[in-house]
Amino acid sequence: MITPADIRTKAQKLWDSGRILQDAWAAGELFPWEIPFRKPNASAQIEQFAQVRGWITTLKQASVEVKGYGYRIGYREVQHRQLGTQLLPDTISFDTRDDLLRFIQKKQAFPTLYQIGLETAAEFPVLRAWLLKYPTKLMEHASVWPALLSVCRYFLHQPRPERYLRELDIPGVDSKFIGQHKAILSELLDAVLPQSAIDTDSTGLRQYGFERRYGLKYDEPLLRLRLLDTALSPVAGITDVSLPLSQLAQWEIPCQRVFVTENKTNGLSFPATPQAIVIFGLGYGVDALAEIPWLHNRPLIYWGDLDTHGFSILSRMRRYFPHTQSLLMDAETLQQYAHLCVEEPENARCTDILQHLQPEEAAVYQHLQQTHQRLEQERIPMATIREQLTTRNFQT
Repeated sequence: MITPADIRTKAQKLWDSGRILQDAWAAGELFPWEIPFRKPNASAQIEQFAQVRGWITTLKQASVEVKGYGYRIGYREVQHRQLGTQLLPDTISFDTRDDLLRFIQKKQAFPTLYQIGLETAAEFPVLRAWLLKYPTKLMEHASVWPALLSVCRYFLHQPRPERYLRELDIPGVDSKFIGQHKAILSELLDAVLPQSAIDTDSTGLRQYGFERRYGLKYDEPLLRLRLLDTALSPVAGITDVSLPLSQLAQWEIPCQRVFVTENKTNGLSFPATPQAIVIFGLGYGVDALAEIPWLHNRPLIYWGDLDTHGFSILSRMRRYFPHTQSLLMDAETLQQYAHLCVEEPENARCTDILQHLQPEEAAVYQHLQQTHQRLEQERIPMATIREQLTTRNFQT
């Protein structure tokens, strides 16, 4: 049998769902709102007579009949052979929004939230549909809503500002606030900004997704590279360089080929090669290379571990650079140095279907999946690297 506490819980859930705000903003017809409940049957009326009487009394004491607000009980007359005519609760409902709000002590909270929604939709009409769809997000962020809208105004007036968060001059809003509210700000900015102000290819919040999506500067990853030919150096004696991605994108190095390798030590010790550079230490960060336009018209050679993840990274590179060649990632190398292989840990094996491998590479990848072999780059003698560079005409 439903109790006043059960009714309060159900009413609170209705509030928490945001439906009351939705109904108010849309001038809907949510009220009267009825709560279904199980009624005592004829057997229960006799076997639990005292409990049923007490239940009815308890319900009535917390209802609008007694308190002047809250839920209303609708009764029905039941004829019972042994008990005679009985009046039993048949419906429980809240006639008005105010009745429910007072019952769950939200009478003060509602008008504030309701007004915030109205004012927001008046200033940003495109947000009306968003508010109707996600009223709970306004409820969750009501205390900081004015600041969130201040950020929206700033980006509307200065789209893609090309500044760091710390440099944004928004009264009452600091960079820490924006950093803490990126998720909700992303939803609001996506709604209010024109498409031209949004980089739709940048999604999520990881790897500075918020900054890239809305045209902000950020602490870019540093790419490390070596100029394998001193003639390529713009400053005598400078061959080992680390610089932000955007700067490398602007510095079109006049090289004839680009090597990419995972291992930092191998990048540092990579043999001198005419008209070539080596970029190293990226791992799965090879995605960043796609933002360097001049790499798309340079021969690219990738040298990764002979394990499942090495081929996964190679396939990932080919997604952006289909012309990428592989170096020492073949069956012959695996067979020659099989005695140096270790077992690839079970919880660290790549099991994906890789779409961008050449047939010979795909065969080695499948072999590695079956045998769990792993040949790390640094186990291959440097003499073998030099021989490969000469054999494949990279040293000329």
